[in-house]
Amino acid sequence: MKKILSAFIICFLIFWAGRIISINQNPPITAYYDIGDTLDCGDLEVSFIESHLDSPEQFKERFDVESDNSDGEHKVISICISATNKSDKEAELDEIFDFLECGFEAPMWASAINPEATYQINNFGEEKLAPGETRKIWYVTEIPKKLYRESAWKHIDENQFCYVLTLSPQKIAVRLKV
Repeated sequence: MKKILSAFIICFLIFWAGRIISINQNPPITAYYDIGDTLDCGDLEVSFIESHLDSPEQFKERFDVESDNSDGEHKVISICISATNKSDKEAELDEIFDFLECGFEAPMWASAINPEATYQINNFGEEKLAPGETRKIWYVTEIPKKLYRESAWKHIDENQFCYVLTLSPQKIAVRLKV
């Protein structure tokens, strides 16, 4: 009985070690897209239309919405995504929002979207997306100056910002043009 139990434990440990090695040797791959690209997501077609890195004043002028950051100087980053319902039935806008909503990132920074500003900008009257219908959806967030050194903040627009749609099973990131 001890031999069987020992053999079972050894097999389990070998399998477990092999699995850990396998996972570590195959890191997740990020699929990158650019502004202007289109992504087919089954019943939903997603196009990446435009992106901006604005001062609070430029943001207010562009969207007629106040940038809500009481932490001091900041920039506002945004992306416009066009979603087309390719199915033969209505799609819930909340489900589309949830599917597309993740966050922004740069090499030394990451942030979720600002839900309040995002919903103020989009202000949809309809709760559903009809078959064949297309909607533009804006996602935004703030980048506080206090997260950067003064020298880095002066060159903030030179960073490679991305909007991340999903992390699983494969990370999908859109390179932003700011």
